[in-house]
Amino acid sequence: MPTAPTPALATLCHDRFWEPGWVYERKLDGQRVLAVRDASGVRLYSRSGRDVSAAFPEVADALAEQAAEAFVVDGEVVAFEGPRTSFARLQPRIHVANAEQARRSGVAIWFYVFDVLEAEGSDLRDEPLLERKRRLRTLLRWQRPLRSTPHRVNGGERWFAEICRQGWEGLIAKRSDATYPSGRTDSWLKFKCEAGQELVVVGWTDPERSRVALGALLLAYHDRSADGDDLVYAGKVGTGFSQAVLRALHDRLTSIEVDESPCTKGKLPSKGVHWARPELVAQVAFTEWTTAGQLRHPRYLGLRDDKSADDVVRESG
Repeated sequence: MPTAPTPALATLCHDRFWEPGWVYERKLDGQRVLAVRDASGVRLYSRSGRDVSAAFPEVADALAEQAAEAFVVDGEVVAFEGPRTSFARLQPRIHVANAEQARRSGVAIWFYVFDVLEAEGSDLRDEPLLERKRRLRTLLRWQRPLRSTPHRVNGGERWFAEICRQGWEGLIAKRSDATYPSGRTDSWLKFKCEAGQELVVVGWTDPERSRVALGALLLAYHDRSADGDDLVYAGKVGTGFSQAVLRALHDRLTSIEVDESPCTKGKLPSKGVHWARPELVAQVAFTEWTTAGQLRHPRYLGLRDDKSADDVVRESG
């Protein structure tokens, strides 16, 4: 089989901007797919190059019915939970190796296409992004489950706040004059919608490779009910630290280290772990709570000295 194309990968950016020369698309929470149609048929590839055609047969069928007989397009297969794209909802489809089983899953999917690499024998990867998008608009017939991905040439913080309230995962910002890159690129940037709350620091992990002082903070929150007060493990955060902050945190945590976990609920890590008295409160940004009750994509913002660890509970919303 031909080698799967290498997709462009967006770089996470915490400093949002709204500048001329960039376009902004919805960030979708699904399965990245590069679709290839040629004389041998249609094949769908994951970001890692795995053939996922059997997992999404209705997408392959819709692309096989196109008038265009040769193309490579880039997009995201998604499932919806209400108005939101949901990776959890898509899970029953992702690892299916039988097309009929995929069709019987009961999970409806859509393929949002946002770029074209090749079309009818022409390699378009060296064309500017907006020219590729122009070619894409007329390349395919947009019928279920195929959808074109809209973009805007301007944005702003008010709009970003509104799309986050609507349940979007965030935006992808792309240079409008950029060629199609392979691999991680700073021509495509991720602006994520993030929640945030305080969490109790209950320990830390050992550093790995070139990391100094500590690897990640272990976090928890209080869950109070008629049965008592549990300290529930909420996962770990390993990003958002400078080296100076890592060293300062390590100094504070080693002074309150204890032998056993203070948590009374949750699945705890066991490798390279140190526990601490639940006294420090960290402010953490994250995208959402997982179904397992842990933080998804957390980022450390700082310690809070104005709130007692005893008052930290999981916030709703």
